[in-house]
Amino acid sequence: MSEVKPKMQYVNLGKSGLKVSKIILGCMQYGSGQPWMIPDHDEGIKQLKYAYDIGIN
Repeated sequence: MSEVKPKMQYVNLGKSGLKVSKIILGCMQYGSGQPWMIPDHDEGIKQLKYAYDIGIN
């Protein structure tokens, strides 16, 4: 059985003509050195790939 992926909604970014996803992925939490960061490189890549696959920009 294949995984059902949510459909991302997009909106216009002002009058720029660009369309952006309604949900964005901030990357401050990726890296190391702070308690709130995700230090595991493989887990970070997994999360970024999933976000890309469902259309988050």
